[in-house]
Order: sequence, then structure tokens, then C-alpha cells
Amino acid sequence: MFIYYIFAAVLLGILIIVHEIGHFLACRISGVRVERFSIGFGPRILTRVVGDTEFAISAIPLGGYVKMSGAEHVADPTGAPPDSFVAKRISLRAFIVAAGPIMNFVWAFIVVVGVLMLAGLPTFGEPIVGAVAEGSDAEREGVAVGDRIESVNGVAVENWADIYSEVGNAQAGLSLVFSDGRSVDFELPTVIDDETAAFEFGLEPYVPPVVGGLQGRSPAAAAGIHKGDRILSIDGVAVGDWFEVGDTIRERPDSDVEIVWERDGTEMRAVLHTDVGEEPNAEGEMVEVGLIGVMRPWATERLGPGEAILGSARFTGSTFSQVCAFFWQLVTLRASTEQLGGPIRVVRMASESARWGGSYFFTFMAIMSINLCVINLLPLPILDGGHLLLLLLEKLRKRTLTERQLIVWQQIGLAFFGVVMVLLVVRDIMGLW
Repeated sequence: MFIYYIFAAVLLGILIIVHEIGHFLACRISGVRVERFSIGFGPRILTRVVGDTEFAISAIPLGGYVKMSGAEHVADPTGAPPDSFVAKRISLRAFIVAAGPIMNFVWAFIVVVGVLMLAGLPTFGEPIVGAVAEGSDAEREGVAVGDRIESVNGVAVENWADIYSEVGNAQAGLSLVFSDGRSVDFELPTVIDDETAAFEFGLEPYVPPVVGGLQGRSPAAAAGIHKGDRILSIDGVAVGDWFEVGDTIRERPDSDVEIVWERDGTEMRAVLHTDVGEEPNAEGEMVEVGLIGVMRPWATERLGPGEAILGSARFTGSTFSQVCAFFWQLVTLRASTEQLGGPIRVVRMASESARWGGSYFFTFMAIMSINLCVINLLPLPILDGGHLLLLLLEKLRKRTLTERQLIVWQQIGLAFFGVVMVLLVVRDIMGLW
């Protein structure tokens, strides 16, 4: 178990280093001398001087910083050396400040390219219908569970990823051709969320109740369930697909459940005690759910460099938009703060992703890197976005803030984030019990 928390520390450390490298490289490009590049805060444990920069590892591993030449001249740039931060024009200073978040976004893009090329993109299985939404056009047209889709709008499909792609590209409507020769036409997908433009067209893929993977030291692994086993029933109720497996387990947090499964024609059974996890409900509130440490089977397809670059651009762009939308909803009081996590929750999520395997770990790293990018761009004191706001005020006012004003600005930021961090840590700790 401890090794997974090591992975979490590695993940957070990498993201911090990437962020600070962004600032460091921007300083180099802009001709600003960097006096110190530190991973962590507080007393320096290890140091090494390379050129005119001291590289350090400090005692408190909760961030990092780049100390630029001329920091003492922030309020009064008079007499600042030409290679100092404050001696540069505002556009270059803004570039240096924004380079950290930008590097986090670039790093996420690079990581996802690697995941798509080495692990592959989920194809969501064969194009077989697993569920038909009640009252949908598909139901009215007689589409049934088990039907196999051959083409969408004249384009042959091999898996559900192809189907989703064609549905997303639809302009005038949908025309599905099934393996028995039937052709079904219906209107464009129904928009169900005006903010995200998420859509549905009444069909979901069939996912067999076969274990695609397990977490180490999970209830399922302890009971002897293996990858490839087919789950037959839970608490005496037969399950027909993976969604029924997931829904049934989620409804039973911290409970004993009897699971019957099949392996190579042999039926096995065991009573498991479910773990307790959290996930948002329809209202965005975090609720407890049952977990046993199994995941659905995934069919994946490795992408070539060009496809991986395009796929990564779509993923990182979409994730960035979703994170921005979430913070906007927080500001406008339309999202629950229950979805916010403190450092303990982040470490737990990172360690969980490591337990699922490399592709999950690196995908989580990319998502966290984008979150770090957005958070640092918020116009709040001590964040990069707050520094950008000060530069904008300097541009408009034609002068910098006074030393006193800067101190007050920083104190407000420290107090605000101190309170927020304490509240998040307390809530994280309460969530452990």
C-alpha cells in the first residue's frame, strides 16, 4: 500500500517541477537571471550551483519557486539590474508569469500523446446495443438490446468509438444500419445540457460483466476474483452487463455482498465486504458508494503519432474547458464545494490511479496538470493569475503598486489560501472516518 503513496508523491513532484521549469525557461528566453530554482519551500536541504543559478531541494515539499534577479526592486524598479525581472517590459514579465501554467498544459498534452500511442484509446467495445433509453427515438423505431450496428450515416463502424465520432459529426440526422439489414432514421441527438452541449441518442454500448482488471489488495482480489472472470450474480440477483454490476455494487457501501462468478466453465462464489468511495450524484453532491476494486473490460487501439496528437488536443482542450466551467459554476454558486478536494484527497486519488495501472496513473497526471494550470491562472493573490492581474493594473495605472500595497495583497492571499487549505484538509480528514 505504501508504494502507491510514493507514486502519488512522485506525481505531485513532477507537476511542481514542470510548473517551475516553465517559469525558469521563460526567464532564460527573456534574459532574466534566475538566482534560485527550488523544489519545495523553507530550509534548503540539498543545493548545487550551476552557472549563476542555485538549484535546491527544500524541506517543505508543497510547491516550489523560481527566485529571479531583482526581487527586492518589485515595488521600486529604480536601480534594478538589466537582467532583473522588474527591468523587463510588461509583456515579457507577463510571459514569464504565465509560462508556469502554460507548461502544465503542454505537459498534459505530451503525457496524453504518450498514453494514446503506448496504451491506446478505449474503443468501448463492439458496436452492439447494450441499452435503449425509454422514450427515445431509438426505442420508438424498434431498436433492441443485442442489435449490432454496421454503419452510421453511411460510414462503416467497428466499435462504439466510431459510433460516437459519427454521431458527434452528424449535421441533419442519424441513419443507422444494423447487421440484419434494417435501416433506422431519426433526428439529431437531443441536447441535454445547455452548458456542456452533452447529448444522447438513446443507445448505450453492451459491456459484458467480465472483469477487465483489479486493484491490488482490493476486496475482489482478496476473494480470488481474476481478470477475465465473468460475474453472474450479486446477492442472488443475476447481472446481464457491466452497468448492472457497477450500479449494484455502488448501492452497497461498507456492506457484505455475495458474488458468484464463472471461470473456465467453473462457478465460484464468495462473500466480500465492500470498500467505501465517493462520487458526485446528479446534484453534484459527493455521496458514498460501494467499491470492490474491479473495472470493466476495455478494448483499446494504439494510435499513430498524428492521431495521438489530434486525440490529445481534443482531450486536453475538453478537460481545460470543463475545469474552467467548474470554477465558473463555483463562483456563480451553481456547483457544490463538495467536489473540491484538499491535498489528502488528491494523494488518495493519485494512489488509486497508480493501483489501476500505468495508463490510469499518467492520465490522472495529465488531468491534475490541467487543474494546476487553471488554478494558477485564477486572479487571486500569490497565484500566477494574481501576478498577471497586478501587471494589468500596472499597465493601466502606468505605475506599480507601493511596497505596502504589495504586502497587503500578499497577506490577503496567504490568509485566504490558509483558511481554504485548513478547511479542505479538515474535510479530507473527516472523509477518512
